[in-house]
Amino acid sequence: MNSDVLFEDKDNKMIITLDKNADYSDIKDKIVSILDASTDIFNDVVGPITIKGKRLSDFEESELISIISAKTDLEIVIEKPKKMGLATINNIFTKDMTVSTAKIYEGTVRSGQRVEYEGSVIVLGDVNAGSEVVAEQNIVVLGDVRGYVHAGAKGNRACIIAANSINPTQLRIADLIYKQESKVDVENGYEIARVKMGEITIEE
Repeated sequence: MNSDVLFEDKDNKMIITLDKNADYSDIKDKIVSILDASTDIFNDVVGPITIKGKRLSDFEESELISIISAKTDLEIVIEKPKKMGLATINNIFTKDMTVSTAKIYEGTVRSGQRVEYEGSVIVLGDVNAGSEVVAEQNIVVLGDVRGYVHAGAKGNRACIIAANSINPTQLRIADLIYKQESKVDVENGYEIARVKMGEITIEE
């Protein structure tokens, strides 16, 4: 069984499950490899083909549909998982997050981009205005935060957001929203946002 991509034929219905934590480039390569190695994989399948698991961008969805459509005329349906965020918080809790799994994003998160992970996110760059970073656990930015950031997106108020400077479009931890105040950028060191006494504070 491939850990990044799983093809399952259930009662002549093909379900393709994508590992939500795998890189898209790896997923694409695995699908191409599987389809090249199994030319008759869709022979007994009655459509539609369902793709589920990892959240994909519009471009990635279009590219995968194109790759699979080259091997079959069956309809292809992509199940979109719900985005993490306030709408998916079912309960509020406090759990130590000093140790967690992390996704590393290399480079600046630019306007229109969204980085999401069910763990912690480490950004090796800035988070620009118009971009979004959402994590179930902590967010660490080795640059400046000017966009939308949401740590503890499944309800954990113990999560933190750390960056060289934090001047967000909006900042959330669990169910709480930071009340924006005027701030002076820090030339040295870093800033950290955490929940204290039921409110988000940013400390230098």
